[in-house]
Amino acid sequence: MRKYPGILAIMLLTAGCSGNRIKPEEYPIAFEAIFSMGTQLYARSKAPVTGLDNLGTVYICRADGTVVDYSVLNQPTLYGTVQSEGTIIPSLLQYYQSDGTPANFISYRPQAYSMSNGIVNFRITGQEDIMSGVCWYSGNAQSPVTVTFNFSHLLTQLEYEVIAESQASIDAWGTLTYIKVATATSLDLNLNSNLLTANAVPLDQNLPSSIGDNASLSLSTSVSAAGKVMILPRSEQLMLKIKTSNSDEMTIPTNLWYLAPGNIHKITLTFKGNATGIPIAATLSGWPE
Repeated sequence: MRKYPGILAIMLLTAGCSGNRIKPEEYPIAFEAIFSMGTQLYARSKAPVTGLDNLGTVYICRADGTVVDYSVLNQPTLYGTVQSEGTIIPSLLQYYQSDGTPANFISYRPQAYSMSNGIVNFRITGQEDIMSGVCWYSGNAQSPVTVTFNFSHLLTQLEYEVIAESQASIDAWGTLTYIKVATATSLDLNLNSNLLTANAVPLDQNLPSSIGDNASLSLSTSVSAAGKVMILPRSEQLMLKIKTSNSDEMTIPTNLWYLAPGNIHKITLTFKGNATGIPIAATLSGWPE
């Protein structure tokens, strides 16, 4: 008889536990980022962001429903910090709706200049790496999943290098002051279409490469790096503005007519014997080795 109270207590505890099972919609939604290098790439370039360890902070937008529509959003729903293995730590825990409504998420980086009606506006200097992370299926309360963002680059990267034909060329041209490219600097990301375009007021500027607009880069008969810049993709001939210490600014055409998102183009400027022109060879670089 003395054993009955203990047995009763166990029965009551068991009943209580079974009656308070955690429902799927009460579990926080888990997030992760995918950023693969190699032959199958979610992010394809040698741009500043080259792996999960430097994705940093990402901004996450949520719009539940059977039809995905982020146009109701004027700010991101939350932000997350990407860990080295891809896990995203959210700033605000997210849960599924108990009625089974599908959850929808999309992510972007870096921090935006503004956001309105599902349009994210960025202001660029040429050194930002704008990326979006699309999640194709975010689950619901009856079918919970880890929300996985597949990140990809939305800009094109230009990688410049310079070489002088001879010592006479070096003497004629002096040092490289800058390489600039005209581009829109106010860019809009439509979250519904995941397309990046120039804003209606594009704020066109001539953006210098990462060496700046007042450099003194010495020319050599060996190839030297002359900086990088990231710009909006385009379908028109790429023109460069170049200045050296011994020359005025020149506008130089390249053989590039199509710049695609995520591509990186290596552009080699060969300075000839006198300061009258610069032959340019532009190629599409391979993906990261």
